[in-house]
Amino acid sequence: MSAAQDRWMQRWLPQLRSAAQAGPVLELGCDRGGDTVWLLDQGFEVVATDIALDALRACASNAPRAQLLQHDLRTPLPFADERFGAAIASLCLHYFDWATTTRAVAELRRCLRPGGLLLCRVNSVRDVLHGSNAGEEIEPGLRRVHGTYSVDKRFFERGDLERLLPPAAWDWVSCEEHTIRRYDQPKVAWELVLRKP
Repeated sequence: MSAAQDRWMQRWLPQLRSAAQAGPVLELGCDRGGDTVWLLDQGFEVVATDIALDALRACASNAPRAQLLQHDLRTPLPFADERFGAAIASLCLHYFDWATTTRAVAELRRCLRPGGLLLCRVNSVRDVLHGSNAGEEIEPGLRRVHGTYSVDKRFFERGDLERLLPPAAWDWVSCEEHTIRRYDQPKVAWELVLRKP
């Protein structure tokens, strides 16, 4: 299965439609636009970001109706407070140290409206085929793996997710581990759906 065929958001389409009625969907780490194309096909207006210019060029070719923006998740999001009804962060929030990761999530929350929906996927500690017990551990959960997208990768236990996205700040709709078949080898990731109160 390719990234373009990985329709992980399909089962959340009704909730996405409800959350995004009043504005665009924010997509972080759009890569070549697999999720972007799907969102556009469902009728959403999409603002998609990525740090890599080559990824953005490919996304522009695959999803020409999306608004694209180069952005480094280590810096604040260049959007007004509460601009978006929904945000997607698929496999892009697990490349940073803990302080940077918590700042990126706080920025996401800032940009969501009350009642806004966040659909997110991150590496699981059980993702052994993609580096969860490889390389040097830099800090708990963060490993130096010299991967395709980053030198470092973070791998999460459920407790880590509860610290990063505390129930006091988010309403948890769903949190499940899934095996993804979008790469050459199966990948184990957490899939989360959260709502900003």
